[in-house]
Amino acid sequence: MDKRFMESRGYQYKGRLGQGMFGEVVKAYSTQMKKMVAIKVTDISKCTSVYIEKFLPHEKGVLETLDHPNIVKTHEIFESPKGTVYMVMELCVKGDLLNYINSKLALPERFSHKLFSQLCRAVEYLHSRNVAHRDLKCENLFLDAKYNLKVGDFGLSKTLTYVDGRVVLSRTFCGTSLYAAPEVLHSIPYDPKVSDVWSMGIVLYMMLYGSVPFNCSNVKKQAQLQKKRRFNFPKDPPVSPEAKDLIRRILHPIVEQRLKVSDILASAWVSKEPVEKCDRASTSAAATPPVGSSWDAEEGPSAPRTDR
Repeated sequence: MDKRFMESRGYQYKGRLGQGMFGEVVKAYSTQMKKMVAIKVTDISKCTSVYIEKFLPHEKGVLETLDHPNIVKTHEIFESPKGTVYMVMELCVKGDLLNYINSKLALPERFSHKLFSQLCRAVEYLHSRNVAHRDLKCENLFLDAKYNLKVGDFGLSKTLTYVDGRVVLSRTFCGTSLYAAPEVLHSIPYDPKVSDVWSMGIVLYMMLYGSVPFNCSNVKKQAQLQKKRRFNFPKDPPVSPEAKDLIRRILHPIVEQRLKVSDILASAWVSKEPVEKCDRASTSAAATPPVGSSWDAEEGPSAPRTDR
C-alpha cells in the first residue's frame, strides 16, 4: 500500500481495519467526500493467477453495478502504477457481525429479526440481478452507525448464466465450511442462489444463539450431520417457535425442499414483527430505537439470558 499514492487520490490514511491473504482493509479520510471511508487494498503481487484472472475482475465488475441500502456501497475503484487495486467503500463503523455477536454472546430476537430481514432484502436484490454472493457469513456482514446490516466482500461472488431457462450450476466449491451448504461440501454442482439461502440460515442461527448449528472441525462429519439434520436449539437464550421453524426449513439438505428468499420473506417470522414471547420467558429487549434495559446506545442490544 502506498500512502502517498492514496493521498494523491484524495484519501488520508487513518489506520488498518483488517488483514487478508492478498492485502488489507484500511480506514481513510476522503477529502472530496468529507468523510471516513474503508479501502480494500489488494496487492496483485501476492495474488494467485486464478484470483487475478477470474475473481478480482468479477468482484470489481459486480461492485460497480450494485446499489442497495443493505449492501456496502462502493464509491470508486482505482489502480496504482505498481498494480495495487484500491476499492473505496462505505465505512461501517460498528464493525462486522461476528465480532458484534461475540461481544454480546447472542442477539435479542427482535434485533435479529431486523438484521435478518435486511439480509433477506439484500440477497433478494442480488439474486434478482442474477448475482450470488457464495460467501455469506457473519464476518462479511457489517453494521453501520445505526446498526443497519450491510452485505460486503464480493470476492467469491458469481454472476449466473442460464441455458434453456435453467441456471448453469456452479462447479467452484468455495466459501467457508461452517456456512457451506451440503451440496457444496459434497462437491456436487450447485445453484449458488440456493446455497446462499443455506448460509443465511446459519447466519440467523448465529444471531439468535451465538454459535453455529453444525460446529465440526471434520468437514465430512459436518456434511453427515447436515444430511441427517442433526442440530439442536439450546434452551438459553429463549427463541420463539416461529424462528426455530424458519431455521429448520432453511437448513434443509434437500435442495428442492429448501426455502427460497421469497419464501423466507413471506414466512410467519420474517413477515411480521416478532412478539417478545418465547419458549421459556417473555423479554423486553428491543432492536431499534434504543428501548429497554438491554440496549446501550453505543454497544447495541444484547440477548436476555437466564444464566446471567
